[in-house]
Amino acid sequence: MRAEQQTEQKQLGTLETLSVILEHRTVLSDCIKEMDKNAVNYISEQTIFQRLRAYTELLKPDVRKRVNIAYSTRNLAQAHIVMDIDASQGEHRLYFQSSVLDVVRLCDVSLYKKLTDVQLKTHLTFLNQAFESLSSGALSFIDDDDDFTEFVDNLFMHIGRLLSDMRQNVVKMQSMGKELEKLTSQSVKSSLSSEDYVNAKQSWLDQIVKLYERHILPVLAFLNPDSTYAELDGLHTILTKISMRLQSHQQEKLANSCQAYALSFLNFYQPIESTANAVNRFIHKQRDSIKRFNAIEYFYQSKILPELKNTQSANLNKKLLADSAIVLPEFSANIKAFQRPIGYAFNNSPAYFRNMFNELEARTKDALNLGDLSKVFSHASASDEAEQRLLRFYALQKVLEKVSLRETTDLGAMLHDRLKTEFPEYHLYDLISAVNAMSKKSSLGSNDFSLITTNYFAEAEFEQQRYRYRKIRCSKLTLNGVEE
Repeated sequence: MRAEQQTEQKQLGTLETLSVILEHRTVLSDCIKEMDKNAVNYISEQTIFQRLRAYTELLKPDVRKRVNIAYSTRNLAQAHIVMDIDASQGEHRLYFQSSVLDVVRLCDVSLYKKLTDVQLKTHLTFLNQAFESLSSGALSFIDDDDDFTEFVDNLFMHIGRLLSDMRQNVVKMQSMGKELEKLTSQSVKSSLSSEDYVNAKQSWLDQIVKLYERHILPVLAFLNPDSTYAELDGLHTILTKISMRLQSHQQEKLANSCQAYALSFLNFYQPIESTANAVNRFIHKQRDSIKRFNAIEYFYQSKILPELKNTQSANLNKKLLADSAIVLPEFSANIKAFQRPIGYAFNNSPAYFRNMFNELEARTKDALNLGDLSKVFSHASASDEAEQRLLRFYALQKVLEKVSLRETTDLGAMLHDRLKTEFPEYHLYDLISAVNAMSKKSSLGSNDFSLITTNYFAEAEFEQQRYRYRKIRCSKLTLNGVEE
């Protein structure tokens, strides 16, 4: 008996239960989101229990106890928050009062219920039936007639509810821009693999397309004054007919109210049209993005990678990607035409092999004459950048005086490729300055070569910096001191 009394004392009244639910509405809000996602009109007891346990973990013990009591199935039924409990399907399904769910939806824009084509046609059917009742002669159009008063109250209550639902949909759709930006940023920051990324992107794109086709387009057509239906009059047409019918029976106030509702509905058309256009552009943009990604991924996997593996072999005839791996202009009509890169195909060129063996011979001589270059710049000061550069310049001059040369049209590029990996303190601008200075004094390398500064320029990249310098041609001298 005492246990039953304690249990009865634990239950809360309707007002107190509703107050706790609104104060801690996160639990019911999450349940409503899952209910809308599954397209059902009930919330399972298990869903409430899971959301409640996660929510009450950080609450104080007394608050946790009060929230658990308020959301208990027995208390919800006793407080008439739940109108029915169905246990015939194996799980307890709680059917909440629609008014309670509507109050919670009002507190969260994301919970606003979207209108579908079926719901909109249901509203149109009701309005068309109302006009038929006004035209049938069954109503007296007298203010003191209870039947006419009840009919008018029901009519305007229905129109007002439709206007409220439409206003919530406008707010919901106008907030879609932020949701689309969030989805885009998440896809950019995603660390998924290529296949998973495309599947995930296609999944939420399908959801947006479904939202666009099932909710946005029907609402846009419903509010369009020019929309027509097979068996029903459109919204603005039927409201105008009802207004004219009321006006013909000297019900001026009711007719004006009906016309005011029609103008209010018309004001919603432009913002929803703007949202529809934005979502439509987003869908087309994302579809094109997926097509481009798939095309690029296909050519990368089937064309680029095989050609790249071929360049990594020991075959000297295959050091750059061949033409078969180049994306041709007809790959996409939206990409401007471009020139094909010239392949580095030397085959059995005597000039190539002569340059290659001359370079190998020069590097071998440098290894014997110069020795270890790792400590060339070890005496440079670390306190002053200008002093460091000067010391590096002098140190590099000593190296260049002993370097072995070969014939080339770009002396700077040849020495850069040879020296850039030899010591840690190397800088390309030091080499360019030293080569220019020493070429004027002809003190670079041996006296068997002639150095001529040309009017041609070249570019080189080193440590994420690009340098532009004048080319210096290195030519071998004959016995008479004339260039070959």
